[in-house]
Amino acid sequence: MIIADASVVIALAKMRRLNLLNSVYRDVWIGPQVKAETIDAGKRISAPGVERIEKAKDDGWLKVTKLSSKERRIARSVVLKGGLDAGEAESLALASSRKLMVILDDRAARLFAEVMGIRFIGTAGVLFHAFVKKHLTLDELEHAIEALSQTIWLAPDVVAEVLKKAREAER
Repeated sequence: MIIADASVVIALAKMRRLNLLNSVYRDVWIGPQVKAETIDAGKRISAPGVERIEKAKDDGWLKVTKLSSKERRIARSVVLKGGLDAGEAESLALASSRKLMVILDDRAARLFAEVMGIRFIGTAGVLFHAFVKKHLTLDELEHAIEALSQTIWLAPDVVAEVLKKAREAER
């Protein structure tokens, strides 16, 4: 089980790899704001991949979870103190209070996660976990990392590190 921010859901849906979240983590939780950013806004603009996100929700493994009053307070505080958007703040609040890992790509959100003591991973890390768990071959991982770098900005050292670890694990 893991918490996901909008960026990872959108990126993997566009890449036709959203199902990897289910394969690797089983249940994936998102907050109402992330649902609004991914499904509701995606449907309004006919965003590529929105139908995959909606299907994942309908299939039951992508779960929209309500925030407790404590989690709403944490999210508001994160928005005010960290300048993060509501979806990232919600994801951090859920991960913090439920002691779960969160998938985040935004650098500021990752820094905030570190300060809050929240374990996090990025979309490239998700792809690497999918490789380690044999849901992707090395060739598929390389293609997926390339596709991801065309979908979101990836630091070259992140790409190099993921591919280096995968090639070492392959030996």
